[in-house]
Amino acid sequence: MLVRKMLRDIGKNKVQFAAVFLMMFFGCFLYSGITGEWGGMKKHFDDYIQSQNLADAWGFDTVFSQEELSALRQDSGVDEAEGRMAVPMGLKGGDDIVLDCYFAETNNISKLYIREGIPFDSSRKGVWLDASFAEENHIRVGDELHLTYQKMEITGRVLGLADSPEYIYGVRDGDMMPDHSIYGFVWASPKILPDENLFSVNQIAVKTREKESRKQIREILAKPDLTVIQAKDHPTVSMVQDEIKQHKTIGSAFSSAFLLIAVMIVMTTMHRMLKNQRTQIGILKALGFGRTKLLFHYLSHSGIICFCGAFTGCVLGYRLMPEIIYPFMKTVYVLPHWSGYLPSVYLLLPVFCTLFCVAVSFVICRKYLKENASECLYGEENVKRTAHLPKICRHLPFSSRWNLRDVERNRLRSFMTLCGILGCTALLFCAFSLYDTFRNLSDWTFTKQQDYECKITDLPDEEGQKELLLRTDGEYLMEGMAVIQNGKKEKEVGLTVPESTRYIKLADSLDTFTRIDEGIALSKKTADSLGVKKGDSITWKPSGDGEWMESKIEAIIRTPLSQGIVIMRKAFEKNGGTYAPAAIIGVEPQKGFGGYEKECSISHQGELTKGIDSMMEGMIMMIALLVLGAVILGGVMLYNLGVLSYLERYREFATMKVLGFGDRKIQNVMIEQNVWLSAAGILLGLPAGYGLLVYMLSTIPDSMDVPIYIRGISWLFSAAGTLVLSWLISLAVSRKIPHINMGEALKAKE
Repeated sequence: MLVRKMLRDIGKNKVQFAAVFLMMFFGCFLYSGITGEWGGMKKHFDDYIQSQNLADAWGFDTVFSQEELSALRQDSGVDEAEGRMAVPMGLKGGDDIVLDCYFAETNNISKLYIREGIPFDSSRKGVWLDASFAEENHIRVGDELHLTYQKMEITGRVLGLADSPEYIYGVRDGDMMPDHSIYGFVWASPKILPDENLFSVNQIAVKTREKESRKQIREILAKPDLTVIQAKDHPTVSMVQDEIKQHKTIGSAFSSAFLLIAVMIVMTTMHRMLKNQRTQIGILKALGFGRTKLLFHYLSHSGIICFCGAFTGCVLGYRLMPEIIYPFMKTVYVLPHWSGYLPSVYLLLPVFCTLFCVAVSFVICRKYLKENASECLYGEENVKRTAHLPKICRHLPFSSRWNLRDVERNRLRSFMTLCGILGCTALLFCAFSLYDTFRNLSDWTFTKQQDYECKITDLPDEEGQKELLLRTDGEYLMEGMAVIQNGKKEKEVGLTVPESTRYIKLADSLDTFTRIDEGIALSKKTADSLGVKKGDSITWKPSGDGEWMESKIEAIIRTPLSQGIVIMRKAFEKNGGTYAPAAIIGVEPQKGFGGYEKECSISHQGELTKGIDSMMEGMIMMIALLVLGAVILGGVMLYNLGVLSYLERYREFATMKVLGFGDRKIQNVMIEQNVWLSAAGILLGLPAGYGLLVYMLSTIPDSMDVPIYIRGISWLFSAAGTLVLSWLISLAVSRKIPHINMGEALKAKE
C-alpha cells in the first residue's frame, strides 16, 4: 500500500520531483563527465611518459664533452644520461616550416612512440619524423626528406613516423597553439650528416633519483650557471598538468551548483508534501503504521528520485562528456590514446548524493512524524505567522504590500528563487565575459602590445642580419631565461630584452602603457608569485651567465605570452649583460625577404593571431556549456518554484477572485513578485559572475596572463537574458490562475 501511495505522491508533486531529478542528473552528469575526461587524460598521460621514459631534466650548453657525459652516468644520483645534438632546421620547399632536429646515437630516454615504420636505430641512415607533421603534409614512410640549415642540405629517407613524449604540447616559441602543418620534430642518426665530425652534443637528457635535479646536474658538471629545465617546468608536462587542474576545478564548481540546488528543492518539496499530508499521516498512525515505517516511506520519495537522477547522470556523463571534449583536446595535445577513465571511488557518486539528500529529508521528516495520531488528526496545524510591514509601506499599492507579506512569510521559497536568479545571471555573465576577454586578447596582444608584423629567428650571418634590419625597418630582440633569487630558492622565468618600446610596448593595463629606463619590468604573474611590487629590488641573472644583477622594479606589466623580466638593451649591457639577439622584429617588407625565407624562420602576425583564434574554439565550447547551464538551472529552478508558489497560494488566489479581483490583476500580482526577486538576484548575480570569471581565469597556466575585458553590452545581455527568462516562466505559471476552482479551494482544509 505504501508503495502505491509513494507513486501517487510523486505523481501529484511531479513538477518538484522532476526538478530534483534534473538538477541531480545535470550535477552528476557534469561531475562524472568532466572527471572522466580529465581522469582519462591524466591516466594516459602518466602511462605514456612512464612507458616512454620521459627525462627528469634537460641540460643545454654550447657543447658537452664525453667526459661530462661519463661523469653524469657514473654518478650515484643519476640513473641514465644521453647526449644529443639539437638543431632547428627547415624543409626544402616549405618556407615557413620549422623542424627541431635531434641527432643522437641512442634513444633510451624520452623514447619515440613509433606509429608506423621501424624503431629508432642510429645505425640506419634515415630519419624518424613527427607523425602529426607527416599527416598534415602528406608524408609517408619511404619518402625522401630534404632538411636545410642555413646553406647546408641533408637528405634522408623517412624510416618511421613517431610521437615524442617531449612534444605532447609542441609549439614554436611565441605561439600559443600547436600548428602541426609548419612545426614538428625529426630524429636522425649522426651518420646522416655530411661529415660525422659535425656531430657535437649540445643537449643532455637525464633520469635522476632526486626531485631537485637542476642543482644536482650543475654540481656534477661543475657548471653552476648551466641552463637546466626540469620535467615539471617543461611545457609538455606543465601544460598538461595545468589543463587537468583547470578541468578538475571547473567540473567541481559546476557540479556543486547543480547539486546544491537539488538539495534545496528536496527541502521545499518534502516540507510542502508533509505539511499537506498531516491528516494522512494521522490516519496511517491510527491504522497501526509506526513512526519508523512512515519515516522510511517518506524518505523513499526523495531517495528513489535522487538515485535515479544521479545514477543516470553519472553513467551518461562518463560516456558522453569525454567524447564531446576530446576532439578539441586532440588539436592541442598529442597522446597515443584518448579515452575517459573514472576511478572506482567515483562510481559511488550516486550513492553519496542520494545519502546526502536522504539525510536532509530525514531531518525534515522527523519534525512532522514525531506527533502521535490524535495530534496529527485534531491538533491545529502551524499557521503562517503574520508579517508586519514597516509604516512606510502603508502608502504602497495593495499588490506590493501583499507581495512583501508573502515574501516575509515564505522566506525559504523566496531565498531559493533569489539563488536561482543569481546562479542564472552569474553563469550568463561569465559566459559573455569569457567571450569578450578572449576575443580582445588577440587584438590587444598583436596590435597594441606587440606592434611588429613579423618575427625572424634562426638569424643569418652579420651581413644578412643588417640587410634584414633594413628591409623590415626592424630591431633586435633577445629572448631567453633568467633566474631570480627568491630567498634561499631560485625561480626560473622568461627574459625579454628589446632595443626599444617601438614594437614591444609595456602595458600597465589594457589601456595604459609605460616605459622603463635603468630598471626592469616584471610581469604581474611573476610579481604576484614572488610577492614583490613596483619600487622593490630583486636579484637576478640570465640563465647560463655568472653575473648576478640587482635591479629596481620600475613597472609591473601585463603580458599574455611570456611571464618574467623585461629589460631594455642599454640597461642590460650597462649591468654587465652580454646581448645575444635571438630574433629581428619589424614590419613586413614590401619587396619580400630577399631569399632569407629558406635560411631563417619567419613568423607572421597572421600566424601568431591564429593560435589565439584556435584557442577560441575551445572557449566557444566552454561558453556554450555555461549558457546551457544557465538556462537549465534558471529555467528548472524558476518553474519549479513558480509552481510551488502557485500551489501554496492557491487558496489565497481563490479568495481574491471571490472578492472581485480579475484574473489579469491576480496574474500581475504574481508576476510582480517574481520581477522583484529577479531584480535582486540580477544585482547579486553580476558581481558573482565576475567572481566566477576571475576564478576560471585563475586556472589558466602560469605561463599565460589573460587580462579581463568586458563590453558594456555583456552586462546588459546578462541582466536582460535572466529577466526575460524569469518573466516568461512567470507568465507560463500565471496562466493557471483562470483555472482555479474557487469552491474547491475555499472548502479544502489547508
